This record gives sequence, structure tokens and C-alpha cells, in this order.
Amino acid sequence: MARFLITVVPALGHINPTMPIAEELKRRGHDIAYASGSDMQQYIENQGFRFFTAGFPSFKHYTSYALRKMFEYQGLVSNAFFFKVLIEYNRKLIVDLPPVIQAYKPDVLLVDCITHGGAQLAEVLNLPWATSHPIPGLIPSRDATPFTSWGLPPSQNPAVRACYRIIRLGQGLFYRMFDPAFNSIRASLNLPPLRHCVVTNTLSPYLILIPTCEGFEYARSDWPPQAHLIGPAPWGKVSAQDDECAWIDALPHDRQIIYVTLGTVQVFRSLDFYKTVIAALRDEGYFVVMSIGPVLDKKELEPVPEGFRIEPFVPHAKILPRCAAVIHHGGQGIAQDCIYHGLPSLVVPISQDLYEIATRCVSAGVSLKIPYPRLTPQRLRDALRKVLTDQSIRAATNSLQARFRATNAGATGATLLEQLARTKQPVYRPGSAS
Repeated sequence: MARFLITVVPALGHINPTMPIAEELKRRGHDIAYASGSDMQQYIENQGFRFFTAGFPSFKHYTSYALRKMFEYQGLVSNAFFFKVLIEYNRKLIVDLPPVIQAYKPDVLLVDCITHGGAQLAEVLNLPWATSHPIPGLIPSRDATPFTSWGLPPSQNPAVRACYRIIRLGQGLFYRMFDPAFNSIRASLNLPPLRHCVVTNTLSPYLILIPTCEGFEYARSDWPPQAHLIGPAPWGKVSAQDDECAWIDALPHDRQIIYVTLGTVQVFRSLDFYKTVIAALRDEGYFVVMSIGPVLDKKELEPVPEGFRIEPFVPHAKILPRCAAVIHHGGQGIAQDCIYHGLPSLVVPISQDLYEIATRCVSAGVSLKIPYPRLTPQRLRDALRKVLTDQSIRAATNSLQARFRATNAGATGATLLEQLARTKQPVYRPGSAS
């Protein structure tokens, strides 16, 4: 039996992709624990895993200037504020995690791709460690479309690809602006400096688990040899929290059900978004279920029209089988959950990597996209009608659904982590150059 400690930011979009792997490892007799923000304790313990507190309680409590500005701006400006948040988070983790590691004594760390403190402490302690990477576009590449927060589409046009090479060079210069701050933290731990720390700091030399597959993620020729695309990782285990959602079983069967969510992190623009949804769909004859997250008070959306249900949290595994379509923000988790359940979607990206995921959805043919600054009730109405009736979107969704369901992220990820725990050596893809 091995002991696995999973260090992850307090966001369900990063926690849930690790859950099928953790569940499978537990089923095989291993010991599993999580280290995350305190607001995630009840959720993680409800799934049956041991919990340690590390880092910010959650993003809803972490209301620093940098975090607010991260959601207000787009592109490089948004990224700059995001990197400042990561630096602050990293500084807290390298204080909080050492006593957790000392108490739990893990054989392997599984580190989320933006949990820099976990990666650095694994280096310091010479622990075998793996990366859980639900944002694979951040992994550097010579030939993949640049991951810019602008949502650039893939292209085979030589002129466009030449422009993309220039953008990648600019990205490298931009990343280097933040190397001094990240490397000062590394120096405090007696670790050597890295280049482009913000994207390379958490890339394990042992094993990188990527919860998606090609067909959704863009193809590339230069994945690191220790990177494994294990397939999407939908999490559908029923917990005590789900007992409060028995109302889902009573939803009407004679109306199309539309599920609407901005996830659990997009908290600063959510009120205007949900008001727009209500204005757009109140007279359309759908039954609309809106999951508004942990911050917004649903009283701010009153009076709630007939045909709407507003909840702070709705488990995807219960609601998605009842839906005709989904309106979401472009989080990797909900985007892939929609495809896994065969649901077309309308994506309204707000900031950060959401524009990138939205473009992946459109490129795969499974979604339409309305950037948040262009969202109006009329545009939302028209786009949703097309999503529900366009046969090409339906066909692309069904095709990618079959590809998703041919994978088993939990079993594949668990087997790779077992190999790492057993050998303490890098786990390379068969046939890859080590």
C-alpha cells in the first residue's frame, strides 16, 4: 500500500479531475489524502477522503486587488494579475504544506498544475511527484496554438502559424517578467532558478496526468515524454450533499431543461450574467436551472420567473442527464462533462483560460461561443436555439462523446501513479523519447 497526498487549489474545476483517480487508488487499497483550502474540507470528506488544510480557504474569501483585476481584464493584463495571485498563493503554501507532509508522510505527491508550493516542496524533499494538469494548453509547445487567453483558433495557414510563432516568442518574454518573484521563492528553499517559472514550475519530470484526449485538446508533436492524456475525468459519485438535490428528479419531462453555470470561481461578474439569462429565456418555454455559486445571493435575482430554479450548487452527475443543453463559462470540467453526456452547449467565456476552452469547444464543433462583452439577451436566445437545433453540432457532440467514453481516466491515472510509487522513476509514454 502506498500513501498519496493530492495538493490542489480550492476550486472544483481542479479538484474534481483528481477524484476518479483517487477513488480508484483507494479501491486498490492505497491511502489517499487531500490538502486544499478549508472551504473544500466538507466536500472532500463527503467523497470519503482524508483532508488537510493548506493555502487560501477558497477564492470566494480571497478578495485581493489582484484577484479582482484578474477577472476584470482580458489577455496579458488578466494574466499578469493571475500570476500575482499565484505568487501570493505559493508563498502561503510553502508555509502550510510542510507540517502536512510531515504528518501524513506520503510516498507520492500529486500536485495540481497551479499549486506551485507543492511542486517545490516535492523537489526539496526529493519526493516522487506527479502533476495533475487540467489546463494542458499551458504546457509549452513549439507547434500547438499559443495559449493566450484570447482564444486563438488552430490553423494550418503558413502565415497564421508564422504569427503564432511570434506570439510564442512574446509569451516567453512576458513569462520571464515573473521569473524573479517565483525564483526568489525557489531560492528561499535552496532550489535552483527556472526559466518561465509560471508554466514550468509545476511540470513534474516524473509524470504529468492530463484529463482530456485529442479531439478536444489540440494535437501537437511535442508532448513531454512523461505526459499522458488519460481521457476526461467526470466525477459522479453521490455524496451526502447530493441528497439536497432530490428536486432534480421532479423536474418536468414536457419541457427542455437548460442548465446554466459559471462554475465556482467566476464570482465578480455573475450577477449581470444571470440577469441576462433570465431576460433572454423567461418567455421561451424552457425550464432553466441556474447554479449561481457560493457568493451570489439569489435574492438579488428576485423575482424569479416561472420556469426557473436557482441553486448555489447543482451536482453535474445528477442534472446533466436531464438536460437538453447547457450554458456555461468555458471551464474545462463543465465543457468536458457536457460532451461526456452528449450535450451541446453555449459557451460565454469571461476571462483567463475560459476563452481558450471556449475556442476548443467551437473547434471541436460541439458548441457556439458568445464572448461575455458581446452578450445580450437577443444573442443568447438566438444562439441557444441554434445549439438545440443544429444537426452538425449534435453529430460532432455524439462523435466526441464516443471518444470520451472509450477512455477511463480513473483506472489509467491510478495505474500510472502506482508505477511511479513502485519505481520512483519517470513514467514515460510507450514509444516516446525519454
